[in-house]
Amino acid sequence: MIKFLTGAAVASVFLAAPVLAVENATVTFAQFTQQNSSKIAQYDNTGSGNTLSIFNAPVNFVITAFGPLGVYASTLSMTASSSAQITNLGLQFEQIGWNGTMQFGNGDNYLTVDFTNATFSFDGTGGSASLISTDPSSPISYTSNVLGLPAFNFKNFSLAFSGLNPPFSVAANGYGSDFDANVAGSFAGSAVPEPAAWAMLIAGFGLTGAAMRRRQARMTTVFN
Repeated sequence: MIKFLTGAAVASVFLAAPVLAVENATVTFAQFTQQNSSKIAQYDNTGSGNTLSIFNAPVNFVITAFGPLGVYASTLSMTASSSAQITNLGLQFEQIGWNGTMQFGNGDNYLTVDFTNATFSFDGTGGSASLISTDPSSPISYTSNVLGLPAFNFKNFSLAFSGLNPPFSVAANGYGSDFDANVAGSFAGSAVPEPAAWAMLIAGFGLTGAAMRRRQARMTTVFN
């Protein structure tokens, strides 16, 4: 049985949907995991900072939005660096100022990510770490020949490193000591509302106003 909505109910539906789209539009559109257990990430101490390198490592690239959904065999290459010294935060260590590029591909450019001022956080035990960018003031560029990425007003990513070998420690020069690690990660963005969403929002306001006017007219008729 089909139930028809009243004018006020229709207005509430049209009004609520765009608001949710505007305020809760962060979408994780891609993820990746390694194809094997090799430690593909190399973190090195250069004497004046640290570098992170991954060279054509086999990974599974998973598309979850804005493209052909599925798991794709890919390679990952990455170069990044920071000249910031390690900060001891007690339960973890932190290194800011990471700039770099990572690229996923297999003939096609699945995703290229250019980033600035990401943060490396290291577990106090030295066995795991994460490289994240969740600061709107730190620009990230996403490009792809496969994904139809919308306009994003905020982008972020998170890489998780595990099995650090040897465990992370701080060298005498204040930078991180060398290690190799496994890695996985995800990529997200907060989409700018589409014109259709704004049109629905405006229509919702109009329907709400009309419903309120009709309700007020009925109340006036009853009391008169």
